[in-house]
Amino acid sequence: MPSKRTAIALAVAPELNLTEADDLLKRADYAQSHSQKFDVIIEHFIISGKYDIFEINGMLFKYDRPLLGDKQMR
Repeated sequence: MPSKRTAIALAVAPELNLTEADDLLKRADYAQSHSQKFDVIIEHFIISGKYDIFEINGMLFKYDRPLLGDKQMR
C-alpha cells in the first residue's frame, strides 16, 4: 500500500490529468481534499499542466508541506 505522497508522485511522473490522478488516488484508497494545502498545491500544478518535480517541491517547501520524493515525514 503506497503512501498518499507516493501515489501522488506516481500521478505526477507520467503527467496524468486531474481525472486520471484522482482515479489513481482512489484506487490507492486516497482522495484529494481542498481543506489540505498539500492537496491544493498538487491539484494546481496538475490542472496547470506543470509536472516539474522541482517546481512542485519548491512550492510545497514554501508552504512547509512534505515534499514529493522526500522520505522524511513532517
